[in-house]
Amino acid sequence: MVKATQGLSVAGLVLLLLGSGTVTEASDPGDDEIVARVNSVAITKGDVRTHMEMYERAHPGLPSGKARQARAAVALQSLINNVLKAQVARELGLSVSNEEVEAAVKAQQGKTEDGLFAATLTFAGSNPAKLRYDIRKGLLETNARKRLMEAVVVTQSDLKAQFEQEKYTLFPEQVKARQIIVLTPDLADRLYRQLKEGADFAKLAESTSTEVSSRKKGGDLGWVTTGVNYPPWDDIVFKLKPGEISQPFRSVHGYHIVWVEEHRPAGWGRPEDKRDLLEELIRAIRSNKEYERRIEEARTRATIWIADRIDLDTPVPIPSTGR
Repeated sequence: MVKATQGLSVAGLVLLLLGSGTVTEASDPGDDEIVARVNSVAITKGDVRTHMEMYERAHPGLPSGKARQARAAVALQSLINNVLKAQVARELGLSVSNEEVEAAVKAQQGKTEDGLFAATLTFAGSNPAKLRYDIRKGLLETNARKRLMEAVVVTQSDLKAQFEQEKYTLFPEQVKARQIIVLTPDLADRLYRQLKEGADFAKLAESTSTEVSSRKKGGDLGWVTTGVNYPPWDDIVFKLKPGEISQPFRSVHGYHIVWVEEHRPAGWGRPEDKRDLLEELIRAIRSNKEYERRIEEARTRATIWIADRIDLDTPVPIPSTGR
């Protein structure tokens, strides 16, 4: 058996790049066995077990055998990616101090007593060492993405191009409408006839509508997008032209009469109306691509060895029959 002491483990990666601490607390036979290496960084069976068992605790009832071997392989690839991400962060000149980690631990623990907090970690398949490792990893990745995002330059042409892709989402179809809801079809029909004869919609809404939120405003709903109201509201109201009043229709709330005052087609806005959001979106997209590119570049440069098999299931001894 190859011992973790013969090389730098994932736990040692914390020492090398991020500070002091260990990742796993080996409790199963063979958990100190090295199952992969990324350059000088070794990943042990215990690292894989801890990583995978947290997933299994969150998804109880998963099968063992070959299915568990496949989950172990996925967990191992995740750990390899963690090593590569740490390398990218180091190349960007980033680090996380012990003080930052401890502050994050205290924030996560809150007012929970130490013993109960430790028990909670154990129940989740983790331990204090792995918690600190995960916090460092998360902070490093966040800082790396932030650094790359800050380096993105956004031009006016970038904004216009992104706006063309996003305008129907950023500015969905809308109607400016007023509404009356009543509980009986007879009353709805009577109100509809009055409206067609020229009655004031706002006054009728104030005196008859059961919708408290809009009644005091003369039934005014403001600007409404699709997906807000129960069916068949959208199918009826968004087909009305400005100035039209719907015939009474029924929903779970009662009988509706809707007056559409204005209509905005999807994509109605301007790039400058969402400039900050568009810039943030462009920076996020480009920095994510750059981050993934750097990880893959680090993977290409790295010397990676992976064991042929990772079996975390401990064979159950066959009881002796005495024969």
